[in-house]
Parts: sequence; C-alpha cells; structure tokens
Amino acid sequence: MRFAAKVVETRGRVGGADVAALHEAGFSDGEVAEMIAVVVLNTYRSFCNLVARPEIDFPLVRAGV
Repeated sequence: MRFAAKVVETRGRVGGADVAALHEAGFSDGEVAEMIAVVVLNTYRSFCNLVARPEIDFPLVRAGV
C-alpha cells in the first residue's frame, strides 16, 4: 500500500530504491507492474467519473451502519 500511495503522491516518479525495496520483499517485476496498473486504473476511473458525473443507481451505504 505504501508503494501505491507513493506512486500517487509522486505522480509516478518513484525512485529506484522504492522498486528495489519491493524486489527485496519478494515482488517480481510483473507484480510491481500490476501494482502500478491498479493505481492507474483507479485514477482513470476517478477522473472519468468526475467528468461524466454518472447517476448513482444503487443504494448508498454509509460507513459504520
């Protein structure tokens, strides 16, 4: 999660040390790419929803209820 947050905070300008830390933790290049892809997909979807303002067609769920 920290890596994904850093990708967002730095707008993708993470350092080699960040990727190296993931490799040291046992993640492959493919898994790192998947992490980045999830961040990109969620950012894209959020931007699209902000522009399109789709109508919410399901009941709202409130936290803690």
